[in-house]
Amino acid sequence: MGFLDDVPLLKGIFEMGYAMFIIIVLSAIVGLILAFPVMWLWNYLFKSFPALHINVFQAWALNVLAGILFGKASGERRR
Repeated sequence: MGFLDDVPLLKGIFEMGYAMFIIIVLSAIVGLILAFPVMWLWNYLFKSFPALHINVFQAWALNVLAGILFGKASGERRR
């Protein structure tokens, strides 16, 4: 990509976008891996109710929801 070497600002934007893409993909993979224990525990606890069984993507959404509801606020200060 010779044209990126000629325009340093464009090269910086391209590298930042690539880094953000890698971070998003890795976060999604880690999130899916961490959703499996939630799915297994949920399905074990509700095994007597087959209608309440969830798949891995529903467990992933449950993890995200729990993080939003019970996560620590980023602007919060410790005393």
